[in-house]
Amino acid sequence: MIKSVLLNSWKKSSITSLFQHIEQDIFVRYKTTKLITKMNEAFLRYTNDKETFDFTFRYTNQELNVDRQFNLSRRKSENVECFLRRIDANLEKILSKKIKKRMKKNPTEVKMNETIDNIESGNIVLMKDDSIVELNESWTKLLDNPSQLSMIIFGVPYNIKFNAPWVIRMKLPKSILAGFPIYPSEFESLFTDKSKSEFSWYRYDFINDQMSWIRVGEGYIYIPSNEDIGTKLKLNCVPRNNEHEGPEIEIESEYQVEAGPGTCPFESRHSFTQTKLSGNNFRITSYNILANTYADSDYSRGVLFPYCPPYALTIDYRKLLVIKELIGYNSDIICLQEVDKKVYENDMKPALSSLNYDSIFNTKGELSEGLAILYNKIRFELLDTKMEMMSENVYSNEIFKSVWEKITNEHTQKRFLNRNTSVLIVTLRSLENPKEILVIGNTHLYFHPDADHIRLLQAYYALTACQSTAANIQEKHPEHNVTLMLCGDFNSTPIDGVYELLTKKCIPEDHKDWNSNESQKVDGVSLVHDLSLASACGTPEYTNFTIEFADCLDYIFYESNKLNVTQVVPMPSKDELTLHGAIPSVVFPSDHIAICADMQWICK
Repeated sequence: MIKSVLLNSWKKSSITSLFQHIEQDIFVRYKTTKLITKMNEAFLRYTNDKETFDFTFRYTNQELNVDRQFNLSRRKSENVECFLRRIDANLEKILSKKIKKRMKKNPTEVKMNETIDNIESGNIVLMKDDSIVELNESWTKLLDNPSQLSMIIFGVPYNIKFNAPWVIRMKLPKSILAGFPIYPSEFESLFTDKSKSEFSWYRYDFINDQMSWIRVGEGYIYIPSNEDIGTKLKLNCVPRNNEHEGPEIEIESEYQVEAGPGTCPFESRHSFTQTKLSGNNFRITSYNILANTYADSDYSRGVLFPYCPPYALTIDYRKLLVIKELIGYNSDIICLQEVDKKVYENDMKPALSSLNYDSIFNTKGELSEGLAILYNKIRFELLDTKMEMMSENVYSNEIFKSVWEKITNEHTQKRFLNRNTSVLIVTLRSLENPKEILVIGNTHLYFHPDADHIRLLQAYYALTACQSTAANIQEKHPEHNVTLMLCGDFNSTPIDGVYELLTKKCIPEDHKDWNSNESQKVDGVSLVHDLSLASACGTPEYTNFTIEFADCLDYIFYESNKLNVTQVVPMPSKDELTLHGAIPSVVFPSDHIAICADMQWICK
């Protein structure tokens, strides 16, 4: 093969032209990412729902100084001959260039001629069960039973691993701060159990007056130290599952580790949550983390949060603080509002799943942000989950329907129906107390100042949706104790009707909130429920703190006849909140403050 290339280098390769219509193979070459496969190994990846399969192998030749890795994506309908010719064409391109270069320098080099002969003599063949596979054999048939496949490339045997753990993509974040967790900002894999995979972190630094990589940590999450400041980091991953190990992949950070903002106020709050709870107790957190879509705009930077440095408003910076804060609370259940879809998928879910959290997330309609509930899967199992957009379900919620049909003001109806306000409801069973079931609602009510009447209706919808879920769960599990909790950003202060509704069980027809907008006045409607609800964290002076507005808007409502509050994590002081003007700031990642409480089931 190689000799003919040298003798006819002016000719266009017939093999290449013959297969121009077939998907091109891809040589894996990234600026900062490197896939490390062992010699004499090839990897075959295929799932039944695909029309193509992927094939990766590493070819080395010491005489020609060749060490190349190839990725091929091929149609399963092609036969073995087409597949082998594509590999042959790939190698031809690489090796002919090397040979031409060497023979130009020394045309009579005997050793080089021997190398050429060795390459020719082996040819390239596919084997199964130690027998050569016929060239007309279809890959469709081979993929039905891909075991015991191997290859011989120029006399060198290759063991083909089928569906070994494989990392498709791994990235490190742009912002890396000392003292704050770093983890892959993107991690996509196949056939991989992340909990069984090996992650190793390295710092590029001096060793014996030479720059080298020093191992500094292990695990999916690493917290850079002050010694890492000014250096770059590298992450190595060896993907594994219960049976197999895949090829190692490594990624270098594009940016150096920078100094963090110093001690954040939430770190002093962590002193109250240093240990995880167990037995009859659990910890719950609710937090509006400020979606990027509301923070990353000229209006936000210039009007809403002019006191916050622009870099501290970027999601790359803020998400590091959010993740560190959430980890430090050691909560069993976390209810989040204003969660960006990308932040959930690339940060929240993968980072916290490595700490035994499972999670549920839904956007609010077509928005890029939504609601998330995370729970400790060691302590709870998921029984049910649902996301309801209120405007789309006014008639399917039977309790709310009876109220909705009494509203005759068309302006009120239209305003309610034009909102994408939702409630995410998750049902969890305690694994340590199997008879205890929690129905957790998470919501974020409409914000507008003249919409107290809309928030009343939204709060009532969220509550009745949770009640309906709890009733259904109780019917399915009559021997269990079902307890309801409703968390979120209610955009309502303790003197507003929403708080009164939830804690005092009713709102009369003449309540002032029904008239918060004169053109949308609600007449002849009262709200009532029979639950004994209380706010787990009480009514702090502030859970939202900006220059323009500061008050208590966030709550964790619970059934006080079924649960006790054993601890409320203290809130930051006003001095801390105003140190940088207001929040968000370099030490507060959101304009809201997380609320956190320890709960205990009341023994019956």
